[in-house]
Amino acid sequence: MISQKVFKPTLKKLGKFEGVKGVIVTNSEGLPISSTLDTEKTEKVSALIASLVGKATTIVQELEQDILNFFTIDTKNGEILVAPEEDYILIVLKDKEQPASE
Repeated sequence: MISQKVFKPTLKKLGKFEGVKGVIVTNSEGLPISSTLDTEKTEKVSALIASLVGKATTIVQELEQDILNFFTIDTKNGEILVAPEEDYILIVLKDKEQPASE
């Protein structure tokens, strides 16, 4: 298993982008590896997203679309960016981008 130290610099760097509320790295079973969020939220998000990645992967395979690389969950209040890899899942929670004022 990849240690938490490997991900800390990446999480810190991603967390500095405008609108980012939190960054999580979890394994494919939904067990958190590293996070910028509190423990309770990290565990909840990790478990839910890992389950969704499993379902999405099945859909992609059933539709013969090769490999799931990335997906976004767009909500009224923000976005959840999900990048599944072989051994882990990167999750970024961010605020909704506001349209530019004219």
